[in-house]
Amino acid sequence: MSTKWWLKVVFLAALLVGAAYFFGTVCQQMNLAYQVVIPPSKQALTLLLWLLLALGLTAIAAGIVAALFRPISVALVAVCLSGPALLVGWGISWSHAILTLLYVLAGMAYAFLVQNELRQRVRFSVRILAESQHLLLLALLVVALGSFYLGYAEHITKEGFSIPEKQRNQVAEEVANRVAAGIPEAFREGVRSGIHQQMQYMLSEQFKQAVKPVERYIPAVITVLLFLPLMALVYLLAWVPIGALWLIFLLLRTVGIVNVTAETLVVKRLVIS
Repeated sequence: MSTKWWLKVVFLAALLVGAAYFFGTVCQQMNLAYQVVIPPSKQALTLLLWLLLALGLTAIAAGIVAALFRPISVALVAVCLSGPALLVGWGISWSHAILTLLYVLAGMAYAFLVQNELRQRVRFSVRILAESQHLLLLALLVVALGSFYLGYAEHITKEGFSIPEKQRNQVAEEVANRVAAGIPEAFREGVRSGIHQQMQYMLSEQFKQAVKPVERYIPAVITVLLFLPLMALVYLLAWVPIGALWLIFLLLRTVGIVNVTAETLVVKRLVIS
């Protein structure tokens, strides 16, 4: 293998390392996503777009490595090198390292499945990448939501589960106004103020005590509730990385980084002698 070949491999592997680092930074944001997801806010939509972008870029870079890097050991090394990059972008900890290992194993399995399929086909097609891509996307989504779970669980452990202050005020204000509407005007403001304070107490202290026995399960429940629609959305958009890969492979052929070669295979069959 020539120096020119290795330079191309390093360049393409760097794309995967960079995509993994970017995905790690998004996982770091997911660690604090409970602040914008519960309750939902406009920032949650922005975070969702960043997450989809990170998933797409990582899937595209992994597809390039899986399809072009041979022997398979070169592809596996590239995937392994992207693992530490993800961890650096995310933040080094034992829990992050375990989830990063899940990404690395999924990336290696993806590369193996793609190259195994390529060996059995007579023509190259990006459809081969699409058939195995769901495994990688599933692992990436699990890693991202794992970060969400870890951050939210840590928050619950430290501060407990409570209704955000803004929502408490809105509910208390609405209830107080409705009840006070039927009270004579001379007493209305006093009644409204008293009900507002009582509702605030119920929605903060009493509610907090009521959910305390089960609050440790709340992060897991919400993570599962987020996983189902996100997985459906990711699968729905899975064609985007595949379409991008088709364009990228066409571009790589145009600039001469890759080319199409014909290989002769020796086939052994059992026949009547």
